[in-house]
Amino acid sequence: MNSPSRAFFLILTSLVSGLALHAAPAAPATNPPLNVLFIMSDQHNARALGCYGNPVVKTPNLDALAAQGALFERAICQSGVCVPSRYSIWTGRHARSTGTYGNSSGQNPAENTVAELLHAQGYISATIGKHHMEMTPANNNHGWDVVEVLPPTRSYSKSLPYEDAHPGRDKVGESSEPNEKHNSGLTAQATIKFIREHKDKPFVVWCSFYGPHTPICVSKPWSDWYDPAQITLPPTWNHMDPLVPDMESFRAKSGTYHNEMLHRQTMAYYYGAVSQIDYNIGEILRELDRLGLSKNTIVVYTADHGEMMGEHGMWTKGGTGYEPTIRVPMLLRLPGVVPAGRRVQELACSIDVLPTLLDAAKVKIPANIQGRSLIPLTQGKAAGWRKYAVSELGPDVANQVVTITNQAGKYITFRKDGKSEYEQLFDRTKDEWETTNLIADPAYAPLRDQLKKALAEWEAQTETRKPVPPRRTGKRGADLEQREGSSPPAKTAGGSRRSIMTSP
Repeated sequence: MNSPSRAFFLILTSLVSGLALHAAPAAPATNPPLNVLFIMSDQHNARALGCYGNPVVKTPNLDALAAQGALFERAICQSGVCVPSRYSIWTGRHARSTGTYGNSSGQNPAENTVAELLHAQGYISATIGKHHMEMTPANNNHGWDVVEVLPPTRSYSKSLPYEDAHPGRDKVGESSEPNEKHNSGLTAQATIKFIREHKDKPFVVWCSFYGPHTPICVSKPWSDWYDPAQITLPPTWNHMDPLVPDMESFRAKSGTYHNEMLHRQTMAYYYGAVSQIDYNIGEILRELDRLGLSKNTIVVYTADHGEMMGEHGMWTKGGTGYEPTIRVPMLLRLPGVVPAGRRVQELACSIDVLPTLLDAAKVKIPANIQGRSLIPLTQGKAAGWRKYAVSELGPDVANQVVTITNQAGKYITFRKDGKSEYEQLFDRTKDEWETTNLIADPAYAPLRDQLKKALAEWEAQTETRKPVPPRRTGKRGADLEQREGSSPPAKTAGGSRRSIMTSP
């Protein structure tokens, strides 16, 4: 090729290459890492939510969350008290497997928590509000980068007569603190602040409200929202099974039962506490919208356990397997993955939260996790799903209330020193309020035997550890987060963790 032709060829080649380069489509943008917002309340009865069918209580923000994602009709917690239930949620494992059996138990630092698993993937993490755990250098604050503790609000402007109304042996009434100074408002404010500060990096926030757990201390205007005269008490509010072990002590910590109006007033304040929390959850969710993070954030709402709310002559938890204690609300939103408006009938469990979050974040689920991701279930993929859910409550496997339930029935055994003291059997299809114990009914022997066999198989197959002793003595583990002062910062391979402890 002569020089002029060669020059023309080079120019033409350059032009074509430039045009091709200009016309080439841009490389697809990499999807940003998923953010995780896990919202929890303490002691929330699933019936006390509009989206679960309550026509009185006002929960517009949680109702909207349910409409935008999935609602689990029957979610069962793995323990009916705070610490073991929360640790099961953090680890995706049963209480007997972690060794954290009760509120006075310690936690095994060898267990992997949601914070540790996501921290290893580059997430910054915070637990804000009520954590209820031992946070120490030895356990690296369970993996949390930020620990912010906000104890309950106990300042009252008025309250019900204590001798007659004292759920959990605490006062019930109106708070003298406005929302912005109340635990509920402070928890939301701290959560919003953390999200704003870390909006440009993947975060996992465990936002944990103290209420509606006792003390039931509600700010205005929510303290006035509900007219006690218009509130319907559950049909079992003054019905109890006297054969349930320790029933009288459970009943005694709730108040007297001579005045029905006092229970209506207590429920009015309980509903007010729920509505105040709902308002503050709305503030957090609206901040996600303002920051443009809603589409890239998985949001979970649940409670560590339920609230008897007057059923069977009890308030608070009660050491039983009744539905108000072990059933919890559970809502899940993830745009583009979880279909909107889904109402899931299959049995969900608290131990499913961790694998669900890992699945959504595309993080491998460790083999020892006992829960399962709920995402396929929300998409209608229920094949092979669990038939039973188990909840346990007690200091060790020999001294427990153990409940196994399926869609048809529920079996409960009260164990002392390894022997069953008392048993209950309920037909869930005909007796939703659990008023008739069918344990001795020959017609229900097949259901009883089926559930007892399933429980025996579960216990034989489930890893069991001895109780982990509490790190601190002389004060119950349930009260650790009430202490003022600072939790010492812990060092990790990923850098230093800061731990912030605050009190009102």
